[in-house]
Amino acid sequence: MDATTINRTKSAIDALIEVQQLWIDNVPEYELSDRELVVLKKRLNRAMDNIQKIYEDNEEVMNRAEESLKKENAR
Repeated sequence: MDATTINRTKSAIDALIEVQQLWIDNVPEYELSDRELVVLKKRLNRAMDNIQKIYEDNEEVMNRAEESLKKENAR
């Protein structure tokens, strides 16, 4: 993987950690304020965008790896 993929992965993970912290801070009622909902939306969008880019940028390589493992296991 290249540096861009690694940076996107870290950004996606960081965004998901921030989402998790929002939920932790709001236990047990999970009622987010409008401000928290906006933050949640931004963090989820950041995570989704980065995950989508990671997938698209690496799909061919991952598919080749999957095919290689299938061939190896078929032997």
